[in-house]
Amino acid sequence: MYRYNLGQQFEAVCAKQPDKTAIYFSDGTQASFEQLNALSNQIAASLAQRDLSAGQVVALQNDKTLFGFSAMLACLKRGLVYTNLDTANPRARLARIFETARPAFVLSDSATDPQVSDLCREMNLPCASYADPAFSAEIAKQPETLPPGWIAAVSGANPAYIMFTSGSTGTPKGVVIRHASILNFIRWGKTAYALRDDDILTGVNPVYFDNSVFDFYCALFNGIAMGSVSRETLSQPKALLDFVDRVGCTLWFSVPSLLIYLTNLKLLHRDVFKSIRCFTFGGEAYPKALLKKCFDLYADRAQFFNVYGPTEGTCICSAHPVSAADFEEEETLVTLGHIAPNFDYLVLDETDQPARTGQLCLMGEQLALGYYNDPDRTSAAFVPNPLNRAYTQMMYKTGDWVEEKNGRLYFRGRMDNQVKHMGYRIELEEIEAGLAKLPYIKQCAVVHGKTDTGFSRLTAWIAVETPRVQKQLREDLRRFLPDYMIPNTFEQVDELPKNPNGKVDRVHLKTLSNLV
Repeated sequence: MYRYNLGQQFEAVCAKQPDKTAIYFSDGTQASFEQLNALSNQIAASLAQRDLSAGQVVALQNDKTLFGFSAMLACLKRGLVYTNLDTANPRARLARIFETARPAFVLSDSATDPQVSDLCREMNLPCASYADPAFSAEIAKQPETLPPGWIAAVSGANPAYIMFTSGSTGTPKGVVIRHASILNFIRWGKTAYALRDDDILTGVNPVYFDNSVFDFYCALFNGIAMGSVSRETLSQPKALLDFVDRVGCTLWFSVPSLLIYLTNLKLLHRDVFKSIRCFTFGGEAYPKALLKKCFDLYADRAQFFNVYGPTEGTCICSAHPVSAADFEEEETLVTLGHIAPNFDYLVLDETDQPARTGQLCLMGEQLALGYYNDPDRTSAAFVPNPLNRAYTQMMYKTGDWVEEKNGRLYFRGRMDNQVKHMGYRIELEEIEAGLAKLPYIKQCAVVHGKTDTGFSRLTAWIAVETPRVQKQLREDLRRFLPDYMIPNTFEQVDELPKNPNGKVDRVHLKTLSNLV
């Protein structure tokens, strides 16, 4: 299987249906599979002229354009490792990502973001923008087909992309996923969702966010269209719903927060989502009471799937079909269900022994290769299966505490301070590290939970000598953290409460924050 790669998979899809629409864009334009294939080949040829070799990293400023998606495909075909940049990140965080990824080339699908340009100059990195007429003309001159053997030279064992997530040390972690893992995921997705040729998957998720792996790969690499939602459309709820219905999307995938938001705005009713046959949600908990509102609206015409999976497991490792029976259970959250058959797993206690309740540990073809340029954190999370004495079987320690009951898994919490906020995986320590850089803060602690309306919230408790206005705190913190990590509320006190062990009493702070 390692001689087969994602480039070959996409070429095979295009050969069968070159004229079929591959992507519906928010502005009303469309792109066929042949258009994507041809442009990706031209970009790949251009990258080859820059002497980029397999395994090198290409950083992409990708705003969900035809060029942006084609650039991802071009990297796959040349054996290059792409990473999509979130240009809304503060400069300091982008700099850490650049220092970790060490990109050999930076490619933008529009005018290059000033922060990205500055970093390229400072680090002496070559870069190009499709908005530059000279560069776009250079691309247009390249052949629309690649020489025989170029794509076949890429191994399925080669890394395909790096997805950066929050890190407890304040430094983002770059999860490395290989071609073979994604191919495994693509096959699983087609079976798990009984994907059909006439399906259209939503592309709601940002390309630098893990959930987008499902949108991009399970759609295009199975020969299925994607309705790509731009950042502007996503910010306008009614425009988002209009786009989904206009395009005729059949499978929805987002974080629960988005569905909760649409529900609270009273925008969800029987006359929207008319073509959706499947609602998939994951990335954070969906409180049952709020899920039931959406379920009751559409369950007679659509399936609902609660999915779970770490970035290190190529997006999804379980997909539980929600039914009316789930709402009769006393559990506050819907079960994770069963781990997908393309994984193996263990539930281990603190002594690494099998247990009914313990840490979920994953094994199988979909596991990441590790964290890019980060051997210490890689060796801490990716370890040999302690129960397999016959040979070395690598295992990923998720840090998720689960209970196995009646053959199904139930999420019971985290072993650390990692949380899911608006679908983003965040280490609370990274927020605290940002707060600690503000000279007027003596002590800080961040807690996370849900409000009584189901919204995910971050509350920062800070000890300061002189009170600061909330606006200033947010602006100062944006120098170090992206917007989705900025706490919703800052509570200012003289001293943080301590528990009997002398540590900050996070449980008490969460209670004081009115979070559950």
